[in-house]
Amino acid sequence: MQGRSIADVPTVRLAVSRLPASGARKGALLAISGGPGGTGLDLIGGAYPPEVLEQFDIVSYDPRGVGRSTPLIQCAGGLDNAGFAGDTVAIEAAERAEVAACVRDTGLDVLRHIGSDEATNDVDLLRAVLGEAQINLLAYSYGTQIAAMYALRFPGHYRSAVLDGVVDIAERPHEWLVGQGRGYQDTFTRLAAYCAGDYQRGGTECPLGDQVTAEATFQQLLRDADARPVAVDEGAGDAVTADDIIAATYSGLLWRSLWQPYLLALQDLREGDGTMIRHFADWQDSAGTNALTAITCTDIAEPTTDRAAVQQQAAALYDAATFDNFNPRPVQFPLLDCDLWPFPGKFVPGKLLPTKPERADHAAPLLFVGTRHDPTTPVGNAERMAKYMKSPLLIREGDGHCAVFNDENSCVDAEVVRYLEDPNSVGDKVCG
Repeated sequence: MQGRSIADVPTVRLAVSRLPASGARKGALLAISGGPGGTGLDLIGGAYPPEVLEQFDIVSYDPRGVGRSTPLIQCAGGLDNAGFAGDTVAIEAAERAEVAACVRDTGLDVLRHIGSDEATNDVDLLRAVLGEAQINLLAYSYGTQIAAMYALRFPGHYRSAVLDGVVDIAERPHEWLVGQGRGYQDTFTRLAAYCAGDYQRGGTECPLGDQVTAEATFQQLLRDADARPVAVDEGAGDAVTADDIIAATYSGLLWRSLWQPYLLALQDLREGDGTMIRHFADWQDSAGTNALTAITCTDIAEPTTDRAAVQQQAAALYDAATFDNFNPRPVQFPLLDCDLWPFPGKFVPGKLLPTKPERADHAAPLLFVGTRHDPTTPVGNAERMAKYMKSPLLIREGDGHCAVFNDENSCVDAEVVRYLEDPNSVGDKVCG
C-alpha cells in the first residue's frame, strides 16, 4: 500500500498566541477557554499579576473547531426552535434540522474528531510545539474538563494546573445538567433577594417585585412577551420574545457584576423597550452556540428514538430550574439534538472517563477553584474533584462564574500565584 504525504492527511490548525515572560522564566502557562465552544485567544489579555507575567510565557489558543482555528464548526442551515414551546413535533423538526446542518456544513468526519478526547491530546501537542517538558495550565469552566483529563492522561507532562469553575468529570451528563439547572435556580433566587433588597434600597424600582413573588412575576413577563414580543430600537434586531428573555437572563445571572445592568434592562422591558434585553440575548446567542452543541453532543450523545427513555431525565432537568417554566409542564418532552446525534459520544464516565478519577502518585497536585454560588459550575463540583484528585481546594465566597485573574478577588489571585510558584506550597483555603 502506497504511503500518503502529510498534505493528503486531514489537518487541524490551531490559532495560538504567546506573550513571553518578562523576567526569570519558569515555563509556559497555557490558558484553556470554557464553553465548550468558547474562543481562547483573548485569554492572553487577562488581568495577570506582575509575578505571573514575569515568570511565565502566557499562551492562549482557539480550540479545534472554534474561532480562528480550522476547520470551523458550522451549523448554518438549522432551524430555530424558539417559539415552539409545547409543540413536540415542531421542536423535534427544528432539532433534526440543526443536527443535519452540522453534519452537512461541518462534515461528519470532522464532527467525530471535534470533541474533548482530541482537545485533550491537542494540549499535549501544544506543549511539545512550545518546547516544554512540562506545561502549566490555567483552565476555566468547560476547560477544566480538558485540564483534568490532561492530568490523568499525561501525569508527567504538567507542572501545575489551576482549574477555575470546575466540571466534575465523574458525573454522568444528565447529572451535571441537573446540577447546573439547580445552580441557576439558586442564583435567580439570590438575584431576586438582591433586587428586592440592596438594589431597591438604592432608589431603583425592582422589576421582579418582592422576593416571594419574583418567580411568578418573571414567568408572567415571559408569558406576556410570548403573546406579544417587545419592540426594540430601530436597527437593534428583532422584537424580544420569551425565549430571548430567557437567553438574556442566563447571561445576566452568570456574573454578579451583570446583575444591575440586567435588572435595568428588565425594567426597560416592562416599560415596553426590549433593546437592552436584546443585547443580553444576542451576547448569549453569539457565545459559540453551534460549537457548544457540536462539541457537547460529540462528547455525550446517547442517540435514541425511544421517547420514553429520555422522559425521566428531561423531567428532572425541567424541575431543576423552575424560574423560567412559564408554560404548562409538557405531557411529553421532545427529543433534542444530542438524542438525534449521528453517533454516540465517548467522553462519559466508565467509557473514556474513569468512574472515579485519581491523580497519579508522582503527579503534581492540581488547584481546584470554586465560587460558593456559581450558577453554571456549582461549588460541589470543585469539592468533589479536589477530593478525588487529592488536591487543594480554594473557595471564593460570593456569586458568579470564575474568578482567577479577572480582577475579581485579590485573595484568590494571591493564592493562585503562590501555587504557580510552588505547586506543593498551598492547602485548602476560603477567600471572602
